[in-house]
Amino acid sequence: MVINEMKPEHTSDWFDFFDNRAFADHGDWKGCYCTGPFTPRMKEYENTSRKRREYATWLVKKGIMRGYLALEHGKVVGWCNVSDKSAFSKLKDVQTDEENVIAITCFMIQKEYRGKGIAQKILDKIIEDAKINRKKLIEAYPRRNAKTVFGNFHGPYSMYEKNGFKLEKVRGVEVVRLYL
Repeated sequence: MVINEMKPEHTSDWFDFFDNRAFADHGDWKGCYCTGPFTPRMKEYENTSRKRREYATWLVKKGIMRGYLALEHGKVVGWCNVSDKSAFSKLKDVQTDEENVIAITCFMIQKEYRGKGIAQKILDKIIEDAKINRKKLIEAYPRRNAKTVFGNFHGPYSMYEKNGFKLEKVRGVEVVRLYL
């Protein structure tokens, strides 16, 4: 298992994951391409999966969408959408005065690889890189009472708790934070 930061040259592997494996057991989400945190979207990218795919391509090429890939034998089996908090327009309502904040908005692990610690390995890499890059804070938005894998798409609350993240309310929204 290798965890790599996503780069534009990984785009085709990332799309292969989203198009063929990420949502094999949840067709309703197929075609999301993790664009949700970047809303409001440009009008021309609002509806169809094809347009969302084009929007995701644009986000990656511009360096706006970033994250980490979990690769097994060179094939993407997991993804985490994580970047500077300011990159996620959807989070503007939970912005703080803090600078150098990393936000984790989504984890997606291929069905056959779930429960094998891949999300934890990705989180370890996020924490390691955040420290190297002198970030002050990592935050995420898990649902404490999620009942399904897909309800845990922000990452399971228990994983964050185990890694020292503390629950806080920011403008009425529950977030978990790890101060570095």
